[in-house]
Amino acid sequence: MAKKICLAILLLFCSLLPALSLIPDSAFAPEIQKGLKPSLLSYSQRAKEDSISIYNNGLYLPFVSRSSVGDAVLDICRLGNANYSLLSYQSPDYKLRGELNFIGGLEPVKKDDSYSFLYRGWQLKSQYGKHIEMNTKWWNGIFLGNQNAARNSWLVDGYCNTTDEKLNIDNLSGDISYNAKNLTLALGRGKFPVGNSISGSIILNDGVNDYGYILAEGRAGIFSISFLHASLMADSTYNIYDDHFYNNKNYPDKYLALHQFGFHPCSNLHLFLGEEIIYGNRSPEISYFLPNAFWRAIEHNLWDRDNVMIFAGGSYRPVQPLFLYAQVLIDEFSSSKLFSDWWGNKYALQGGMRWNVPFSLPESPSADITTEITAVRPFTYTHYLNHTMFSTDGRPLGYPKGSNLVDVSCLLRLPYKDIFLWQGGVSYCKQGSFGSDWRQNYHNVFNTAEEIDEGTAHWFQGTKTETITLKSNVLIDIFAHHRLLFGFETAHLDDWQNTFYSAWQFIY
Repeated sequence: MAKKICLAILLLFCSLLPALSLIPDSAFAPEIQKGLKPSLLSYSQRAKEDSISIYNNGLYLPFVSRSSVGDAVLDICRLGNANYSLLSYQSPDYKLRGELNFIGGLEPVKKDDSYSFLYRGWQLKSQYGKHIEMNTKWWNGIFLGNQNAARNSWLVDGYCNTTDEKLNIDNLSGDISYNAKNLTLALGRGKFPVGNSISGSIILNDGVNDYGYILAEGRAGIFSISFLHASLMADSTYNIYDDHFYNNKNYPDKYLALHQFGFHPCSNLHLFLGEEIIYGNRSPEISYFLPNAFWRAIEHNLWDRDNVMIFAGGSYRPVQPLFLYAQVLIDEFSSSKLFSDWWGNKYALQGGMRWNVPFSLPESPSADITTEITAVRPFTYTHYLNHTMFSTDGRPLGYPKGSNLVDVSCLLRLPYKDIFLWQGGVSYCKQGSFGSDWRQNYHNVFNTAEEIDEGTAHWFQGTKTETITLKSNVLIDIFAHHRLLFGFETAHLDDWQNTFYSAWQFIY
């Protein structure tokens, strides 16, 4: 009876990998991504544990079988790879495979005040045949300690509520996808970065709450095309009713559409050009489902009511240890005023290099160091309607540090095999307050047609700030079912502000 119940649960959800499988050189899985994440919920499992581990045909429950329960208990404290999952299944024809695991953890944080996040959940992964995957990950938890400090946690990126005077959050991500060598089709809930970056992408950053999406990506020869259409969460409501109970739930529909064309003339050179549009307060726009069209022209014919951005970039590896990358995003510009201080010249530039240094620990990949510079013009990412802001659920989709800035960041990584990773980073950011916040309605600054046409915005205009940030953490992944993370961050604006964090995670 227990086996039948467990099998029903597994087949009902039949889903997890921590990350969607994507084609090589995918637009949604850049080689360089933001490091030094302060939560184990943001780190994927080791690659060797991502694949489904099957032990027998049919349903396998190690804690039910007398022959395996003892070893399954010992597996909790085992070093190296896990020998067991909580539940697994393989059909007699070997086509359907699935695996269920429990997940739980504790993440203490010490800043001015202390708090901890205690959570539990499950993750499922399944595969049918060679090409179809169904994946799901869910967790729910509460904050212990100082509740006001907990509201500023990096984990609170969307909906939250209070239960027994304790802040509570939950999250679910998943996908169902078809994956071939040069083709991916997916329906899911998640988030993606676009563009190489260690400080946060200027094109699309993933420091936000998950969102529902349709994704398609394919490659033929030296060309590739990538498409993403996502349902976002508006940052606030529209108050159109007399009763505030209705207004409190009246979030307008909001969407992100993105497409990118890739050119790969050789294995060490990749170039891309794309568009992204934020729109809403209406049904999904069918025209934005055409990945081979010029969307800016379409948007003009929809009476210029959406927020369109164009981006381009590339990466080049001249020699194996050296990786160069650069990208540009154009929010708005006028060719006749391109090199002037007109406020509407809204763009962002980002570039960097990663060097694999000639040093490595025994039997380990080499250490690497990445240096990056980012410059974002004032008022970049700003718009004037709730449903066209370049954001979701109160978090920016653009460069996470804002606009009207120049940022220089450096990241050093030292791995040991696949069980240990130390990371250290430093950044310097100079920023002006004028036009630095993506939430600002620029019509409140430039009120008249003359101001719109002639208004100016200078680099670092407004109150200037200079922020130095130092970060370091170490990920320890030597156990079969446990992971540990220890980290430290300090930032200097007027004085030094220190944050210590740690995390323990159990997966079985």
